[in-house]
Amino acid sequence: MKKQSVLIGALLLALGGLIAKFVGALYKIPLTNILGTNGMGLYYLVFPFYSLLLVLISSGVSLAVSRLVSVERIAHNKKNELTIFKASLIYVFCLSLIFSLILILLSENLALLQGNVNAKVGYVAIAPAIIFASIIAVVRGYFQGQENMVPTLLNNILEQIVKLVAGLILANVFLRKGITYAVFGAILGVTISEFFALILIVINYLIYKNKLIYKIETPKTKNLTFFEALKKILLYAYPATLSAIIVPITSFLDSFLIVNLLTNSGFSSLQATNLYGISNGIVNTLINLPVLLCASLATAIMPNLSGLYAKNNESEVQFKTSFFIKITWIIALPCFLVFLIFAPDIIKILYSNGLSDLVIDEFTFSYKLLMISSVSILYYAFLQTFTSVLQSINKPIIPFTSLLIALLFRTIFIFILVPNFNINIFGVTISNLIFLSIATLIDLYYIKKYVALKFNLTKILVSPTASAIISGVVMYLLRLSLISLNVWVYSIIAGGVGLICYIILIFLFKSFNNNELKVFKRRNIVKTK
Repeated sequence: MKKQSVLIGALLLALGGLIAKFVGALYKIPLTNILGTNGMGLYYLVFPFYSLLLVLISSGVSLAVSRLVSVERIAHNKKNELTIFKASLIYVFCLSLIFSLILILLSENLALLQGNVNAKVGYVAIAPAIIFASIIAVVRGYFQGQENMVPTLLNNILEQIVKLVAGLILANVFLRKGITYAVFGAILGVTISEFFALILIVINYLIYKNKLIYKIETPKTKNLTFFEALKKILLYAYPATLSAIIVPITSFLDSFLIVNLLTNSGFSSLQATNLYGISNGIVNTLINLPVLLCASLATAIMPNLSGLYAKNNESEVQFKTSFFIKITWIIALPCFLVFLIFAPDIIKILYSNGLSDLVIDEFTFSYKLLMISSVSILYYAFLQTFTSVLQSINKPIIPFTSLLIALLFRTIFIFILVPNFNINIFGVTISNLIFLSIATLIDLYYIKKYVALKFNLTKILVSPTASAIISGVVMYLLRLSLISLNVWVYSIIAGGVGLICYIILIFLFKSFNNNELKVFKRRNIVKTK
């Protein structure tokens, strides 16, 4: 059998995430047209707390299971593999059940704290999904410990497809009872999708379990009791949870702060919820699409750098790190340009049916927020790459610390900017940029310190930047000259010509040196007998 390489496994995870997010983004477009910005505001009030609970319950446990199962498999200890797996399942099931019940009991209080009591029904609808998603995370961790990423890929895709179908159908069915119930239906679709995803991954596990072949060798580790396995899981899980928890905490704080701060500044509750829906439901959803490309790169580079670091190959670590930073910059730049130049057109194409001007000018707020937020694509890209580099060189606490420091500054600026009536929801976007810039700069400082990078930033940044400026001007001028045509037509022509121009200029300006070009030609060959 051909062994699934670590790099291929990482690429499979990235591919699954990319397809799943793409389907998820497609889902939110018709959902916005059904619910409107007020309904999307309600929809997104619920998910920050839900995401935070999932991170607390299962994200660290999933990583712990993956690592521990892998160790026991190398040691040929099948008994310990199953003990770790069972202990983690029982742990997350009990914890998720408790949190689900608490969420239902406190749903009204949470909704009141967030400034909109109608969010209560969303919490009730999403509560069972906490149990399903937590169990799924553990089973995924088990598969990853077995170096099998395919079930995770399939699971991610099925989850999003079911959410799309069930969410849209139920939102339409419940719409006749009002927007609040339509939101309930859409969120119930998420719970149903998690249930079907759980069934699929359990079936995958049962099939896979019967095909596992263990070498008949004496185990190299002592057998663990249930409580010893649980202790090991918790020791590995909670440090990993710390790093994963910052972003959900950010969204969680926003769900309580933004609507209330906007209301206190002079906006009505309806206007504030609409603005929050535009920011989270429209702008953040769109920004997440190009960010996913960079996240896929970040996922793929970690095993490569980890292997080089483990072999103490400092020169290659330095070379690959600078190369990956350059690749990140080259990928992020055109994404930033497209969103900056075509922001009004993107909003018009995707969301025109779901936007109105009855309460606020939703179209204007949407495209202006998208233009400003386009800068965050660059920061997100670097931040993800830097995080992968630091984790690869065994410095995982640095990304957590940098995000924590940045979160403190973000919260301060949220309180300063959002209550200003003239800045309002734009204060959230500005605070995000401050947050990302601080975290990115801190991570870069430590990368230069520990990797001892000796690259010239001018050589890395100038050629791609020049290519981006020229192609950006081409896109902008073409858009202006063709704007009398259909929005789809001039956007595709101007954007397509600009991107082709960018790719050509990247090579004309020799953005890659000879050593970097050789990286593209390398192949990972696995010899089998």
